[in-house]
Amino acid sequence: MLQKKQIAIGVLLWVLVFGAFVTLAGIGDFVDRLSQITPTELALILFAVSVGVVSMGSALYVIGRSVGLGLGLIESIFLNTSVSLAHNLTPFGQAGGAPIGAAILSQRSESHYEECLAVLSAKDAVSFVPAILVFFFGGLYILLFEQSVPDALRPLFGAFSLFVVVIVGSAVAVYRYPDAMRRLLGRLVGAVNRAAARLPLLPSLEEEELEERLANFTSSFGELAADRQTIVIASALATSAFVAQGSLLWLTLAAVGIDISVALAIFTVQVSLLAAGLPLPGGSGGVEGTQVLMLVTITGAASAPTITAVVLSRGLVFWTPIVLGSITLLVLGVDTVAEEEIV
Repeated sequence: MLQKKQIAIGVLLWVLVFGAFVTLAGIGDFVDRLSQITPTELALILFAVSVGVVSMGSALYVIGRSVGLGLGLIESIFLNTSVSLAHNLTPFGQAGGAPIGAAILSQRSESHYEECLAVLSAKDAVSFVPAILVFFFGGLYILLFEQSVPDALRPLFGAFSLFVVVIVGSAVAVYRYPDAMRRLLGRLVGAVNRAAARLPLLPSLEEEELEERLANFTSSFGELAADRQTIVIASALATSAFVAQGSLLWLTLAAVGIDISVALAIFTVQVSLLAAGLPLPGGSGGVEGTQVLMLVTITGAASAPTITAVVLSRGLVFWTPIVLGSITLLVLGVDTVAEEEIV
């Protein structure tokens, strides 16, 4: 569960990051640029945010339906904002928020925790499909056709696309040898559990219970992986969400007077999300810094309006699930906040 202290630290850290970027942009300039955004531009920005929220929530519904979680579409969309809330307030992105998100789903659906964790893991896995497509095809498109990219940086996009090919090849090898993957996962989880047993204040499981939980997880994940229709639909929904998030950055940049291609905006967002794996709540600071650095370096745009657009888009991505997720947990009566412990 989430600690109250953890929630406060996550929000405080984002506020500090927000304040640092606004200071770099210039407070007066930041406010002036935001005030010049027209109602039409704001409506399009909010529409892009809504598409991303609905698409990822629908992906959760499709995957959850495959294993019988029994959650409705609207319920899944709002519960997914609660899962995203956990991601935004815990370090290491999905790795930090997934256990708490699984606890939220298990309370609401009354399914086994391991089944819910497998559902979230599958949702994260299908999210790699659009990311890989963007990395590979987007990188090649920018390498060959994006005129704003300096010639000195073009080889980096080619190298990045090649790196993605290597990663995909490794993933295919793991998929072809699932038994070896299960054995490796068992060794890793067992090693972590044994280490936790030796340390004070960290919970650990008995070996039999650990094996049972691992079996439930791999069984649920295996069933999902074998359901091709579910994977295809969920991947399409995840792609819609990622396109919406890239379009959000593109719209905020246009609103402050920076004209770039939507392909470059989508590619920038996908690369920057790699920084969400840093030990920072929701990748606060790392994601924003990566976006600003990439856009200023590649396009030569002025830093002040770029920072304004990035802070606006990232602020909406950060706060929308926190607000909607908190309301969802309150309305549904799901208890995820503990005084001291994280379960």
